[in-house]
Amino acid sequence: MKFTTKLFLAWMSVFLLFYIAVIIIIGLFWGIRIHLWQLFLVFLIAGMLPPAVITAIFYKRLDYMESENPEPPAFSGFKRAFLVFRSRSSNRYAEMLQKIDRNFIVSYSDREAGVVKFRTDCRILAWGVCGYVRLLEDERVEAIVYPMNPDSKREEKILLQTLRLLQSVLSPQGYKGG
Repeated sequence: MKFTTKLFLAWMSVFLLFYIAVIIIIGLFWGIRIHLWQLFLVFLIAGMLPPAVITAIFYKRLDYMESENPEPPAFSGFKRAFLVFRSRSSNRYAEMLQKIDRNFIVSYSDREAGVVKFRTDCRILAWGVCGYVRLLEDERVEAIVYPMNPDSKREEKILLQTLRLLQSVLSPQGYKGG
C-alpha cells in the first residue's frame, strides 16, 4: 500500500475517533437522536474531506518519495550536502543502503542509478522529512533532504538534524554543506 494511502487512512481514523466521541457526548448530555444518514453525511464532510485535502496538499512530495524517478527532487525548502563515503566493502551501494536502512525508512532504491530515497517517521503533529542520496564517484555521495511542509520552522530544524544524522551514518569526518 502506498504511503499516501496509509496517511489518508490514518488521518481519516483520527477524525473518525474524534467524531464518534463527539456523537457519544452529544447523545449522552443533550439526548439528541441523530439518524444514520445524517451521521454518514456529517462524517463524509467532516471526517473524510479534511484528510483528503491534507493528503492532496502533500501528494506531490509524498508521491515522489515512492516513485521510480532517479532524478534529484526539485522541491522548495530542500537542503543539499556532499558527503564523503568510504566503503569498507567492494559493494559501495549495498553498504550505503544498509546504513541508511538502519536509521531511516527506505521508500525506494535503485542499484543501477545508485539512488536511495528515504523518509523519517511521520506523526500526526510532525510530517517528517524525506531524503535522496545518490552515489557519486571518488568516494562521495550527494544527499538532499526536503520537508513535507517547507514553511514550517520546526521542520527546518528537523532537516538540519537529519543531515547531521546522515553525515554521521555515512561519513563521520567529511561534511561539506551546499
